[in-house]
Amino acid sequence: MADNITELASKCGISPEMAKKGLGTLLAALKHALPAESFAKIEGAIPGADNMLADAQAQGETPSGGVLGVIKDVAGKLFGGGGSAEGLTSHFERLGFSHDQAEHFLPKAVEFLESKLPPELMKHINALLPHEKSAAAH
Repeated sequence: MADNITELASKCGISPEMAKKGLGTLLAALKHALPAESFAKIEGAIPGADNMLADAQAQGETPSGGVLGVIKDVAGKLFGGGGSAEGLTSHFERLGFSHDQAEHFLPKAVEFLESKLPPELMKHINALLPHEKSAAAH
């Protein structure tokens, strides 16, 4: 797990701790949005997913953390329809990401998931994610 987190952190220009927190939050959002059997495939394919998920959920139980609320908000933004990448960025900012870090994290996290998950599962996940590719088209 540490190598995957370090690689993701390096690609995003953030600390491994931030990468772990962000990926854990994204995994928690996916757990809220996907059927149990689909999420089980994610847990099986990503080393340490259960630990990251547990950390994200534990942070949500602390009075000052509020991470569980953010996870539910992220799940709503990702999978509730009408979510935008900009709105999602603001949720990661609540976790301590800068605006730039948050903007770069989600695409890199999705690339990370794509490298670990079967294509049919990624098609389902990608269909649920907000896409604002106009900035990339420059």
